[in-house]
Amino acid sequence: MNQPVRDLGSFRDPGGYVFRDGRRIVRAVMPRAAESFADVHDSGILKTLSDAGLMLPTLRLAASAEQLALYPGARGDHAAALYEHPVVPLISYPYEWVFSQLKEAALAHLDAQILAFDAGFVFSDATAYNMQFVGGRAVHIDAMSVRRYREGEAWGGYNQFCRQFLLPLLIEAWAGVGFQRLYRGSMAGIAFEDALAILPRRKLMTSMSGFLHVWLHGRAVIRESSEIGRDRAQAARLPKARYGAILKQMRDFVAGLDSAKRPASYWKTYAAANSYSDGMRDTKLAFVRDWAGVSKPGTVWDIGGNTGDFSLAALEGGAERAVILDADADSLEAAWRTRTKKGHPGLMPLYMDLGDPSPDMGWQQRERKGLGTRAGGADGMVALAVIHHMCIAGNLPLDEVVAWFLSLAPTGVIEFVPKRDPMVQGLLAVREDVFDDYTTERCRALIAAQAEITAEHVFEENGRTLFAWTKK
Repeated sequence: MNQPVRDLGSFRDPGGYVFRDGRRIVRAVMPRAAESFADVHDSGILKTLSDAGLMLPTLRLAASAEQLALYPGARGDHAAALYEHPVVPLISYPYEWVFSQLKEAALAHLDAQILAFDAGFVFSDATAYNMQFVGGRAVHIDAMSVRRYREGEAWGGYNQFCRQFLLPLLIEAWAGVGFQRLYRGSMAGIAFEDALAILPRRKLMTSMSGFLHVWLHGRAVIRESSEIGRDRAQAARLPKARYGAILKQMRDFVAGLDSAKRPASYWKTYAAANSYSDGMRDTKLAFVRDWAGVSKPGTVWDIGGNTGDFSLAALEGGAERAVILDADADSLEAAWRTRTKKGHPGLMPLYMDLGDPSPDMGWQQRERKGLGTRAGGADGMVALAVIHHMCIAGNLPLDEVVAWFLSLAPTGVIEFVPKRDPMVQGLLAVREDVFDDYTTERCRALIAAQAEITAEHVFEENGRTLFAWTKK
């Protein structure tokens, strides 16, 4: 038997842990939680949530004592029962999402809570990290969060939902400020004191939901320690009807939020205003489509992928999924809207500064994985019209940028943008040209040192070169 490996970010819940067992994801339930979780599983609520598209399926596994011993917990205990879940192709985090993604995840989380509550169950927490995008929709991945409702209890995850869903959404909806950088600063989410300093006082005082869930709630949290607040929330007696009403009121509040960063009309012209000339664009789309048709990658990482046009070309060529990594939230928002409008479930935009990507975070810097150490990497990569931003604007060495590109996947497409291109000329107009190594010949040699260049195309208009490559 192969030894399963516990996910190093799975340790907070002593009732169970997540393991990677070959190609399977297995949840090992410890003795302290085995009976209660079996009750939840056998009740059918998990299947109800899964059938509604709100939670990953959960399959109980038959396991011998020898097999159970292969799943030790983080606290020296051993599994009492095993359950299997489908593999999530790429784990992402809420500070990597754009507004529409976080809003969709928040609504799906509340829908799952409402459906479970109506059936006599509640969720023990409300962390945004338990929401992932699978098959183009937000789903809950932690089945062990579900437990039976206890008469008179309050919503235990209320404060967590506000910090990890509501406050970031409001900061963008009411203040027009992107939430990602602030959110990345703390795994616990956005602090109430920060949100209250950013959010317009007028909005907080004229919105009943804002006044209750942010102003009053936030001031109470600031006055008291989080532990006291949590203890009081757990001790409070809340009528069942009121519990359900809070969930539905919160859902209505979140559903009515829209980003204030851009007017609705902006998205109608965004793609056209940021596209290439028709000839170059069509050639590049065909180049990427042909590469994907030959390589058939499962997951493509589109580095600096902007609105996702070339991710879509990779999907059309035969890729199963395409992940756009870009630091332009407006572009990613447009990509998400395109995915929704055109029905491309395999398209996943992620907010990512390529010069400062998501780092390893949390306990021992292993709880939340950075881009380079995250499971579910790329089978192919595309980097079009981005290398000059990294090398010229970002002062990154060409050698290191190309080496990083080639480290991401076994095959891919790189576009080199030379100094005579107008985009590079614009970058060099305000700074000294100290980039002696930045040449097409050098880029070609760096790629050829590690990979076979399988196709190449030079644009006569500006000297840009497309390289398709496969690792040697």
